[in-house]
Amino acid sequence: MSSTDAERHILLERRLALVGAMSALNAEALRTLQQLAGIEIDVQRLEDEAGDGEMRDATALRAATDKAAALRAATDKAAALRAAEADCAARIGTVEAEMAEIDRRLAALAGN
Repeated sequence: MSSTDAERHILLERRLALVGAMSALNAEALRTLQQLAGIEIDVQRLEDEAGDGEMRDATALRAATDKAAALRAATDKAAALRAAEADCAARIGTVEAEMAEIDRRLAALAGN
């Protein structure tokens, strides 16, 4: 095996590993987006419910306080999921850049 063949083999092995990593990252991104969509629906529901209540007695006040706490928790969860989505997108970008570099190197080897 020539040095060019050996280099090509190494690059192809690395590219294959990156394809697997990209698949896993895309699955993670999809799961995160699905979770975020669910939380955003909860946030919307809780916001709608918060505007509907009247504070007639202690039970209503307690229910409103519980809803406000649930809304804060859902909003915090949504923020965390948005951060996870951004992190995943950055990791996908890194893998894509590495794959592009490998593709350039493979193309250069094919030109030899």
